[in-house]
Amino acid sequence: MPRTKSVLVLFVFIGILIYVSTTGFQCASPEVTGAKVYMQRQDWVNAEKQLLKEVENNPKNDEAWFLLGYVRGEQKNYRGMLEAFKKSLEVSNRFERDINNYKLKYWVDNFNAGVAYFTRFTNNRDSVVYIDKAIESFKTCTEIIPDSSAAYKNLAYSYLAKGEIDPAVEPLKKSIELSEEQDVEAMKMLGKIYYDYASRHTIKFEDPSNKRDIKIGQSKAEVESILGVPDSVVKPKPPEQVKGRRPTRPVPQQPQPEKWFYSKYGVVLEFENDVVKTIYFKGEKYENGGVTVALDSTEFYAARQWYDKAIEVFNKVRNLTPSDEETLAFLSNAYINAGRSDEALETFRASVQAQPGNKYFHYNYGVLLLKAEQFEDAIREFKAAVDLDPNYKEAIYNLGAAYVNWGVKLKQESEDLALRQNLEEQAKYEAMAKDKFRQALPYLERLTEIEPDDVFIWELIGRIYANLGEVEKAEQAFKKADELRGRK
Repeated sequence: MPRTKSVLVLFVFIGILIYVSTTGFQCASPEVTGAKVYMQRQDWVNAEKQLLKEVENNPKNDEAWFLLGYVRGEQKNYRGMLEAFKKSLEVSNRFERDINNYKLKYWVDNFNAGVAYFTRFTNNRDSVVYIDKAIESFKTCTEIIPDSSAAYKNLAYSYLAKGEIDPAVEPLKKSIELSEEQDVEAMKMLGKIYYDYASRHTIKFEDPSNKRDIKIGQSKAEVESILGVPDSVVKPKPPEQVKGRRPTRPVPQQPQPEKWFYSKYGVVLEFENDVVKTIYFKGEKYENGGVTVALDSTEFYAARQWYDKAIEVFNKVRNLTPSDEETLAFLSNAYINAGRSDEALETFRASVQAQPGNKYFHYNYGVLLLKAEQFEDAIREFKAAVDLDPNYKEAIYNLGAAYVNWGVKLKQESEDLALRQNLEEQAKYEAMAKDKFRQALPYLERLTEIEPDDVFIWELIGRIYANLGEVEKAEQAFKKADELRGRK
């Protein structure tokens, strides 16, 4: 939380003392004179009564309205204070400077109180009353001086400290607006909130209760019980007979399937003998197995919208702080989760070209390429990041992971070839897979020098050696992982 400098508070109080000491009892109405007497005694209640009488009798008395605002401020009736100050300024701007000084004084009082309450809450989180008081104090600040970015920001952070995310959004947006989109910290927090919203919708969409399996071989009745009545049905046409000709012996034809269309789920089903023969889903054709369909896509589209908002915010942050690793990570993940991977690749490719000496750009571009299974290009970017920083452990790890994932993919392809009895090609792919595993080892072993107690890395090294058939080295790595696990 930002701290207010004591010199600011001292300056404000000096300004107020100068006004009170120089106004004295100049020629004024009995009500105003009486109010000033009460003010010197700090009898704010009776001072307010006198001033209310005066403004009722003389609504054009700018001084009376001004003093009424001050008296109400001392009673912490800040809305009433602002109303009275406004009335004074509507009559004239004679007290504008003093009004601004008083508003600043009360803003500082409430800001400092909010910081104190926030601090007390962080020291004792069971005392919710403190964070509630902090929220109230910062709210008051935004009312007294509505163009104060710091007050809105601290109000948002107080809501977040209390665990109330939704009310924090508008104050954060206002703080960012008042900072002319230069407050990186506030923008990052807003981006994280949008990302969190998107993640929540994604979790709901991925909930098993929202999923149903459509499989080859299911009957029409089973499909209808899962997806309901189709939007449209296309039945096979019967063979046409030519008029005036004697029927000829029919030529055997491939039976035409009946098609059911479910536009809501993006599914087309072909039936033969009243059972599912073929499934078309997300641009793919399935003649074996089945697909999993989400019954309600509302959460999916809601997630996409929030990811889009997060991307917009994080891109602005990236422009201000190009090397902020956390921002780049959120941005790349948001792009991927929003289904905008191609756009993400282009964005980070452009960043790498613009700043080839930025290790974070190379790293995040490499992560995107790795997720797209563009292994060779991903390895190039991770190597560039490591060349710039030989101890960049995240880049070193992903460099090893890229070789491992490439090897796994080649191994899967070799197994598919074995099933198809293409043993020559299978042997070739098996050898390529082992080569990628070997290339991963130097980077993973380098990680054990940087973080020797990382159990996961030792286990991964063990699995790689096992895949390479080097049993002794695999056992040594697994033994090391077990020893480290036993210490914890």
